[in-house]
Amino acid sequence: MKLNQSIVHRKLDSKLKIVGLEIHDLLFVLLFAAVMNLIFGQTAIGFYLVFVVPSIMAAILFIAKRNKPDGYLVHVIKYYTNAGAFSAGSKGKNNNLKQVRINESKFKR
Repeated sequence: MKLNQSIVHRKLDSKLKIVGLEIHDLLFVLLFAAVMNLIFGQTAIGFYLVFVVPSIMAAILFIAKRNKPDGYLVHVIKYYTNAGAFSAGSKGKNNNLKQVRINESKFKR
């Protein structure tokens, strides 16, 4: 009996990247450019603040995130914004244990 075989593509679970940037990084750069256009679009330095600064930001993100795992910046921001130390053995500040009483008569057979 012959087994059915199918082709499995590599990196099936990889994140979608456009121009080497993850989607949320690219959206951040485009949103920054849109806000700069709203504020400084009609000024003399508008071209630099709308096109040059976001391009430099995208280049820095591309270089800084090279060979880093997916979601690296999100985890770095969460790490530096949380106060305190992280420990694998201690209970977290949001760990609330609830006492649950089970009616044993329902489970007896």
